[in-house]
Amino acid sequence: MFILNHAALRDATLAPSKSLVFSALILGLSVFSLQTQAGRPMLTDDATLADQCQLESWWQSERSGNSLWLAPACQLAGVEWGFAVARTASGEPQQYQVAAKTELKSLSANSFGITAQLAYEFAAGQHQYGDMHLNLALTQSWQDDAWLLHLNAGRMQRNQQSNDWTAGIALQRELAANQWLFVELHREQAGRPLYQLGYLQEVLPGRLQLDASYGNRLHRQGREDFVSAGAVLYFNLF
Repeated sequence: MFILNHAALRDATLAPSKSLVFSALILGLSVFSLQTQAGRPMLTDDATLADQCQLESWWQSERSGNSLWLAPACQLAGVEWGFAVARTASGEPQQYQVAAKTELKSLSANSFGITAQLAYEFAAGQHQYGDMHLNLALTQSWQDDAWLLHLNAGRMQRNQQSNDWTAGIALQRELAANQWLFVELHREQAGRPLYQLGYLQEVLPGRLQLDASYGNRLHRQGREDFVSAGAVLYFNLF
């Protein structure tokens, strides 16, 4: 899963009609053979890699406007290679991210896993000057994956602002077969952290996950709240 700077999303706005293009793309990809893997919408990363390939797509609405992201990723030689792009109202790319993620310890039921991810984020028109983010993720499993705890610690090397550390903690609970709830706190910059509450469901088990969430900054009384809805598709290319 991509670790995206939430503050950067505020500059990406999207007209509602553009979502039809991405919806068609998602439906078209469903003809592939797919694999299940955790993904969106948590800001806190999980310590897993895509089994083969995945496509994360999500829409986010906040006070500054709407944004729509596409984030395909594939695993090759033990590394998950990913790329993400946000689309704006004009249809031009606004934000980009490239990332590489690998396992330091594989996650198994009733045990823990560790991953490391290096990501580079930049905005269109900035001559590819951007921010470098190193993130370590640990996931602990209990009761045969009925409970999952995700912990993140990272460092953000910023191009135009002071460098900072990042952190996240998320608790994920399986409600019923193919359904989960989660709650998280995520720190991306100095100040109060973001919180997020969300719901995930595999509407097509082993093929397609849908999700929805609500988030805000602690004690901001709605000034930085956001809602998000997305889909994660898992498929094979080979």
